[in-house]
Amino acid sequence: GIPFHYSNVDSEGEPSPPKLEGKLQTMGNALKVNWIKQDDGGSPIKHYLIRYRAKHVPDWKPEIRLPNGSEYVVLNSLDWNTEYEVYVVAENQQGKSQPGTLFFRTAAEPTAIPATLGSSCVTYTLASLM
Repeated sequence: GIPFHYSNVDSEGEPSPPKLEGKLQTMGNALKVNWIKQDDGGSPIKHYLIRYRAKHVPDWKPEIRLPNGSEYVVLNSLDWNTEYEVYVVAENQQGKSQPGTLFFRTAAEPTAIPATLGSSCVTYTLASLM
């Protein structure tokens, strides 16, 4: 089900669900989620609520609440090679929008080999310069 509590199902003037775009960050286990505000239902957006979880676990991460005017959140320290689902809801005086949803998979965990090679190369270069 949807991880948000809706107090009044039939109220009018709620915002439209935000449009979400995700971009995996360079480190591979962080995701930047941008949202594009849609119709605010005639009453200014107060804040955005973000929930996310790995698809294979039942529990959602704690809700993140960001003020109106925010356009993105960065989810850090995600599990490697894991499918996630992200829900973002806009809330105004009238209530919450339906959630905008985003599904993505994090990168596979990088191995430590390249870093080790890199440092030994540097040492070698320095030694040969002397």
